[in-house]
Amino acid sequence: MKGLYKLLSIGTMGLAVILPLLNNLPAAADIPNPGEIIAQAAEKPEIILNLVVAKQQISATVDGKQQVTWQNLEDNAKVAPGDILRYTIVGENSGSSVANNLAVTQPIAAQMVYKLNSASSKNQAKITYSTDQGKSFVAEPKIKITQEDGTVVERPAPPEAYTHIRWQFPTVTPEAGATAMYEVQVQ
Repeated sequence: MKGLYKLLSIGTMGLAVILPLLNNLPAAADIPNPGEIIAQAAEKPEIILNLVVAKQQISATVDGKQQVTWQNLEDNAKVAPGDILRYTIVGENSGSSVANNLAVTQPIAAQMVYKLNSASSKNQAKITYSTDQGKSFVAEPKIKITQEDGTVVERPAPPEAYTHIRWQFPTVTPEAGATAMYEVQVQ
């Protein structure tokens, strides 16, 4: 009987040492429920962007006034110098939660010149511009001009200096999405 107590005492002491260690093992960590993982993934925002390009068409109405319309262009459409194009970026949030701080940056294509004050959004986005190939963005781009006397002054950047436009959307809901537009002239 004395041997049995000795065996039980050693076994009890062994469990007393091992049990606290088991609680700290990675294998004993809480494993998330697969249903919770799927639900969390479904709640994330998912933004899908589409770009539409339209060409400005000007026609005369019956009373002689000019009427401006926009014709969507297909892939490989031909444009000519002087044509005005409107780029529209439509962002759809196909997720089930709000996307926060979405930044959409659009380069101005080669052979195009930005039409000043044409950038807009339907979602109160903050609009900024780059004149250095997208390295920095400001609301009112300036360029430095060296005058004849050697002094340097800042002036508003001309349309030809704009290289990128950025829209910063504070929130994009699944219901509203995001829309941004700007116009360029073909050179």
